[in-house]
Amino acid sequence: MTTSPGGPRRYGHLLSEFGAHRATDRYRRTHHGVWEPRETRQTPVSRLAAATVAVPGAVATGWLAVAIHGHPWLPREYPVELAVGLRRVRRPGITARRYDVPIDRVETILDADRNPLLVASPEWALFDLARNLDRDEAVVALDGAWRMGPGIDARLAMPSLLDHYPGLRGRRIALDRCTLVDPKSQSAMETRLRLFLVDLGITHLISQFKVRGTPYRLDFADPERMIAVEYDGDHHYEPRQHARDVERRNRLEALGWRFIQVTKRQFYLTRQELAGQLLCAFS
Repeated sequence: MTTSPGGPRRYGHLLSEFGAHRATDRYRRTHHGVWEPRETRQTPVSRLAAATVAVPGAVATGWLAVAIHGHPWLPREYPVELAVGLRRVRRPGITARRYDVPIDRVETILDADRNPLLVASPEWALFDLARNLDRDEAVVALDGAWRMGPGIDARLAMPSLLDHYPGLRGRRIALDRCTLVDPKSQSAMETRLRLFLVDLGITHLISQFKVRGTPYRLDFADPERMIAVEYDGDHHYEPRQHARDVERRNRLEALGWRFIQVTKRQFYLTRQELAGQLLCAFS
């Protein structure tokens, strides 16, 4: 890959151009032997550009690829995941997958300097996530896929993709995880809560239930018993949002609805207690 002075460069190039004392004055290291200008804004594409200098010809996949394609629910931190063929690549910060992405599932994009970068298609990158992540995070990735662009519904796209490639490692796992997809999910935490409910055997709830005669939707609802389970994300604690939530809840409780509110703290720190509350409510 040819790089311009504005993009990531190998240390040897900087050494020959600026000399040993000034080689990295205006640069920061991204990978062993690879440096980028300090003012470079970190984006999925800039991360791939630097990784491509480190591992020429590699194809972005996994979270890095779906980030480039516009996935809305990215982890706070995720590796640069690359399909590298049969090469052995051991570099900190890079997760190397030793296989080749089929050529018809590889897309070419351009970095800020108009150098070509290789990225797995959205469907293929989601397949890699579905077969390599644990169940909950794989379903988070698949649930959010429809927001990456029109027509990307993992329930349809994944089986269609895999019909063309029988015998792939992880095929059965990926297809099993597709059966858990709900594109109506509104957030990663909502997906995790839904899977928690499923594990408890609470499988009859309707997601994003529209309460008749109101403008309100409920995260998960049992309309017959009028019980709702809702996840309170951080934005619910903002003053304006909190005021709207109180008004909404008061109106729905006046109609006879009961609520089980779930916070991040409950979900991660008091799961057993939360499980008991949910099982009691739906027993």
